[in-house]
Amino acid sequence: MCGRFFLDTDVRDIMEHYNEPPPDIFSARYNIAPTTPVLACTNKGLTLFRWGLIPAWAKDLSMGNRMFNARAETVAEKPSFRHAYRRRRCLIPASGYYEWRLENNLKQPYCCHIDHGLFSMAGIWEHWQDADGNEIQTCAVITTEAKQAICEIHHRMPVHIDRGDYAKWLDCSSENTDDASI
Repeated sequence: MCGRFFLDTDVRDIMEHYNEPPPDIFSARYNIAPTTPVLACTNKGLTLFRWGLIPAWAKDLSMGNRMFNARAETVAEKPSFRHAYRRRRCLIPASGYYEWRLENNLKQPYCCHIDHGLFSMAGIWEHWQDADGNEIQTCAVITTEAKQAICEIHHRMPVHIDRGDYAKWLDCSSENTDDASI
């Protein structure tokens, strides 16, 4: 489960990586938590979303507080995620993420990364409107079973999208919807 991550990459590196400048209010952060703004790349460019997906049919904002991750194995079927998965995918830039392991009855955090560089986690996003008509864009990170050394720390990890597969992941056309590339 990815419950915290960090993005400490320079704005120039983000621009080079995504061929797009981040929003002006972007700044490096070392402890990004659910319900806070996260940088995300959609097929329309880089933007900020609230981390914690709120389905369009949800009654209130608090539903997103616990829906910050979506399992790759069920994202296409779960009512909370399936519409966003079919229509709105994103890339969530990260420099690394944290996982915790219980050691001597204490939770020990571990910093996990990919070659100490910028990478993209698979994400989905949704529009949600409150009772006053205010629209909020929210997102969730897609997770999968842990691989390699991560399994020694935690049983889940974010899905990493290779740079060459960004366009394929963001393409929600019908032929790409069943084969999620995750």
